Amino acid sequence: MATIVQRVAGQIGQRSVLAALMLGLVPAGVALAKTPAESDCATSVTVARVAGQVAAASLVTGLEYRDMTRQGGWHMAQESDRAAVAADPSSHLHALGSYHMARNLGSTQCTSSAAMRRAALRGAALSLAIGTAKEVSDARYNGFSPTDLAVDVVGAGYAVAQAYVPALRHVTPSFSVAPRAFVSKGGPTAALTDYANQTLWLSANVHELLPTSVSRAWPSAVRLSMGRRAYGGGAPSDFVLGLDLDAAQLPGSHPAWVRIKQVMHNVRLPGPALVMGANGTRTVGLYW
Repeated sequence: MATIVQRVAGQIGQRSVLAALMLGLVPAGVALAKTPAESDCATSVTVARVAGQVAAASLVTGLEYRDMTRQGGWHMAQESDRAAVAADPSSHLHALGSYHMARNLGSTQCTSSAAMRRAALRGAALSLAIGTAKEVSDARYNGFSPTDLAVDVVGAGYAVAQAYVPALRHVTPSFSVAPRAFVSKGGPTAALTDYANQTLWLSANVHELLPTSVSRAWPSAVRLSMGRRAYGGGAPSDFVLGLDLDAAQLPGSHPAWVRIKQVMHNVRLPGPALVMGANGTRTVGLYW
């Protein structure tokens, strides 16, 4: 199975980055369906939705395997220092991927708190099932990693926490990729697995979090984002604080445009930032 996925991913070419984003980040049925009765909430998870998330996970996994050598048999990953493994750049993809899969698989048009919580738990369970299947497949390459699976739990768990704590719905895990990742020797398809050129963020819609009396002082489309870029190999990470534009707040209600905005809501767009790293603190006018 893994070999088939690897071959398919290698043949997809430059469109794979866009395909993974569209399959993995677009919530199904956003602004396109009427709110169903509460009795219909159980049917929110469809075969097509699950298939889309499995396809996205398989695509990214296949891209990872292009640079790996398949080993003889099933084995556990060598993780003598689990803290170091958790801090590795690849943990970004695990946490972010499990979060978005849980969100997409657990999305519902029902608005009651009970229905949203049930849907979130269902989405997290499905997300972790997909993550476990990936680790089983990884066991023939770099090994089955309990730490990676634990990071998956953190990502999916945050999706559940958003269903229970309304304020967290205004703090979105997002990511950005430096342009140089798209022109590396691996080409555009390598951008999804070029972890050292990715930054994982928590982007807060400050306007929504402030009391109503003062919220007008903060533009609704401007987010405050905190991020981490991990380089791996024992190199210290950069920690970043910056402002960015929330694409979801842009005007326009055409269904296709709404979907694009929902995808871009999960991306930290270039903006000013304060970078704190091993070489000190510096300001960047346009941080990717």
